[in-house]
Amino acid sequence: MAGQRRSGIVVGVDGSAPALGAVEWAAREAELRGHPVLLLAVVPGDADPDADEGVRRRARDVLGAAERVAHDFAPNAEVRGELRRGGAAEELVAESAAAHLLVVGASGLDESGARLAFGSTAEAAIALASCPVAVVRGRGSGRGGGIVVGVDAAGVADPALDWALHEAGLRGVPLLAVHTWREVAAEDWNDLSPDTPAADRERDAHRLLAERLAGAAERFHEVELRRSVEHDRPVRALLAHAARAELLVIGSRGQSGLTGMLLGSTSRALAHCAPCPLLVVRPA
Repeated sequence: MAGQRRSGIVVGVDGSAPALGAVEWAAREAELRGHPVLLLAVVPGDADPDADEGVRRRARDVLGAAERVAHDFAPNAEVRGELRRGGAAEELVAESAAAHLLVVGASGLDESGARLAFGSTAEAAIALASCPVAVVRGRGSGRGGGIVVGVDAAGVADPALDWALHEAGLRGVPLLAVHTWREVAAEDWNDLSPDTPAADRERDAHRLLAERLAGAAERFHEVELRRSVEHDRPVRALLAHAARAELLVIGSRGQSGLTGMLLGSTSRALAHCAPCPLLVVRPA
């Protein structure tokens, strides 16, 4: 895991309720880690000059409200707000190069003020950020359950597993590692024929998960590590466990470019509907 960076935890704020939920969650996480919090509000770079002062005034009000929420839930955290001009996605992605963690709400407002079911800003953050991205749905996403991490066959989730182990140790909660084997790509089973018995597939799935977790108990001896191998689709299995979790951690390849960006089907689906905060960790 990367060490503390200059910006600590960066949160995108836009005045929406989900963004304030992201501020609340981020402030608690910052206090837990001893990191500073940067609240980032962005006004459109092409704002009408005649209305510019009004736009900036509203943005300052948004920052003020976010700062109050952060101080309410994490009075000991170092919090600062910053107002910038440009595109929200571009500014957040740029700031992620100096951040430990980027936090966004699961829905919010686009730059014209229209509400989005899941903003393009959040999708850009997940796909392009240089640091892990947390997607927070609603207010009151606090403690109370363990942590769930998805473990894949190809190793994309290996960095996510390291983060999840660290998070579980930090919080003093158990970690559940989930691996599904229903829809395994053919190249991941090149030693098996298409008609391989299900019992053999399940046995190899258990072996794969054990290999992925090898050494975890020694490196994170304080973490209670649980495992689950399931004959199910990844999204459905992870959502079932996330309903009782305080954090869901997954890996994602992401893709480059603000145009034509690509999120994996699992990360996209979970970003839209995870019932608890979702942490997406892409390979460095």
